[in-house]
Amino acid sequence: MYITLLQTPDRDGFQGQVALNISQINGFREVSFKDIGGNSEKDKAGYVGTYTEVLLSPSQVVLVADPISQILKKIRDAKVKEEQEQLTVAKCYSYPEA
Repeated sequence: MYITLLQTPDRDGFQGQVALNISQINGFREVSFKDIGGNSEKDKAGYVGTYTEVLLSPSQVVLVADPISQILKKIRDAKVKEEQEQLTVAKCYSYPEA
């Protein structure tokens, strides 16, 4: 089962999508953007810009723009959808009671 997330923007501002297999996700870490001096970068309104590191097995890290709460919601929605599909398939193949 896969979820689709937005990658962090590159230097040109391009922000692609990435599909992740949720069975391989081990954890998340929210990190702030840093400048050359190691200070957190802020936007024009003064808010610190953040991105999320998604930790996958085996030993992979994917950088995405989505916050952890949104990623967890997408995982939950995907699991609910899969359970509903399994119930629908089970009903199609069940035998009528005698």
